[in-house]
Amino acid sequence: MKNKVIIGSLIATLFAFMLYTANIKQLGHASLQVIDHNRSSVVKRKNKKSKAEPKVAGMEYPSEVKVKKGSQADWAKKISQIMGKNDSYQVCLQDLNSPKFAQVANTSKLHQAKVSSRLFLLVTIYYQEQHGNLSGHSALKVKKADRVKGEKMLSAGIAYSVTYLKQAMLQGNQTATNVLMRKVGSKIAPVIKQMGATDTSIKHTTTQLSSQTTATDLARIMVDLYQDKTLDRQHANLALGSLNSTKHKPKLASGVNGTVYAIGDKKAAVILVQSGGHTYCLSVWSDSARKLTRLSKTVADFFN
Repeated sequence: MKNKVIIGSLIATLFAFMLYTANIKQLGHASLQVIDHNRSSVVKRKNKKSKAEPKVAGMEYPSEVKVKKGSQADWAKKISQIMGKNDSYQVCLQDLNSPKFAQVANTSKLHQAKVSSRLFLLVTIYYQEQHGNLSGHSALKVKKADRVKGEKMLSAGIAYSVTYLKQAMLQGNQTATNVLMRKVGSKIAPVIKQMGATDTSIKHTTTQLSSQTTATDLARIMVDLYQDKTLDRQHANLALGSLNSTKHKPKLASGVNGTVYAIGDKKAAVILVQSGGHTYCLSVWSDSARKLTRLSKTVADFFN
């Protein structure tokens, strides 16, 4: 009797083990259903190997400073020392009296530029004037939709000359910018592309004109103006004269001697400098304005 009990216990234990093993195998192929009564939906999670993660564009890190091949080594070294590794930036320097240049950056992406975007609008206006599609004496009426709240310089229903509107635009008047954009905004892309700005896109709303651009594209526009490549000498000089006469110059132009043609703000700016028989173009995009004055003064020393 005792032997039968032992044998029975062994059989029961073996049966329980086989049942447990079978349940484990079944769970390995099972689906888990989680029911959320609040959302009335079913979420299924299977015990299978997940699919490959989607590819994500590589991030750019400020420490990865890149110098374009052919850059003047001592210029590039000094620029990278000034700009450091903690801020994102692009710097483009071109000597217009020689082939010397330096391009130093730790980001290659397009970045937003606000005030600098007026340069693209300005050159387009002069391009239209050069080809007889517009005149500085042409009168453009301000529409109610053009008016920006708080600006009192221009009134709806009144026509102003293109020359006056250009001056107002360069002073930061958004109403004037809206009127000019309504007239020539669709022409900007082909004009700046012809001038070498191949990576720039314009964004315009009634409250702001901005662009996605690079320091290189800003420099290309300014150098093109100086060399009379797209605009003839007369209209290129008029455009440069407008940039020289504007009172609101960017921080990048501070501390620079000579004749300075400049446009921009504390993040994106371009200057063309004529001093002591030298002419050079310096453009910058940076997420910090802390080092721009030091940068422009150091660059000026390169040509002294």
